[in-house]
Amino acid sequence: MGRKSKLLWAVLVVAAMGGRAVSFGAALSQSKAQQRRSRPATTTPQRTISLPRSVTFREVHGRGLLVDTWINSIGPFTFAIDTGAGVTLMSHRAASAAGVSIHTGPGPSIAGLSGVVVSADAGFVQSIAIGDRQNQLPAKPDVVVTDGLPSDLDGLLDPNDAFSSLGYSIDIPRHELSAFDPREVRLSLRAQPRDGAVVAWQQQGNSHRPFVQLDTGETTLIDTGSSLGLAVQSGEPANERSSRSAVHDVGGRVSAHRVAPRTVSIGSLVLRNVPTDMIYGASSDAPVLLGLNALRPFRLRFDPLHRLIEITPSY
Repeated sequence: MGRKSKLLWAVLVVAAMGGRAVSFGAALSQSKAQQRRSRPATTTPQRTISLPRSVTFREVHGRGLLVDTWINSIGPFTFAIDTGAGVTLMSHRAASAAGVSIHTGPGPSIAGLSGVVVSADAGFVQSIAIGDRQNQLPAKPDVVVTDGLPSDLDGLLDPNDAFSSLGYSIDIPRHELSAFDPREVRLSLRAQPRDGAVVAWQQQGNSHRPFVQLDTGETTLIDTGSSLGLAVQSGEPANERSSRSAVHDVGGRVSAHRVAPRTVSIGSLVLRNVPTDMIYGASSDAPVLLGLNALRPFRLRFDPLHRLIEITPSY
């Protein structure tokens, strides 16, 4: 039929507990936050946070933005930087090599754009480092271990988990991932960058994934784990068509068809002629995505403390 079968690693991962879709990492953070609120308030001096060093990543077609990663000082493993994942994932193969502790009770299940549910295990790590084994991140200890990843990919690094309360920057043209302390270098809606925009980090339920609102009113996920452009779900059935490409995710796949480019705005930033993909066969709750084909010219900065996101051209 001449159908293209290009592997586009469009990953949108959530964890399902008891049949209810939630963000695994966000659910754990919420529980810890409730514990903190139950403790008596104390006043402690503000300490300077030690920032991890900036590192260089590489972009590989069909796999995304890849960074050398050490788990429990073992590595390097190949992880994709995936802002849309919702949790840090790793393969059972890599978890075994790194000595990751696996929870013996019932584990989570995960799903991607297709909605196909894949069983997984809850894992716990002692450390995550990128660039070299000494460059440790203030990562949460919780990871999800699954067999749903491609054989040449050891894991997905969700920066929202891996950098914890730190802000982080993904400069796609310069291939640089770095951190900043949002208490000292904060984003502000009042300080709009030249040729770019600072916009609100939209909340979607308990998820900490980075959503923004387009001028069309569409709430859109900033997803560096996707090789698509502006990806919008089609209402048509997922029948085969020669001009569609296969889009693989955890446990399943959907199909995509490139259509005429769109012009959209995020705050004061106008994105012209954005590569636009119609997605077929996605689950009904799959969000609109802004993937690498739309984000490639930009530096992205994420401020989790003030819930702001900056998108600027990388000069």
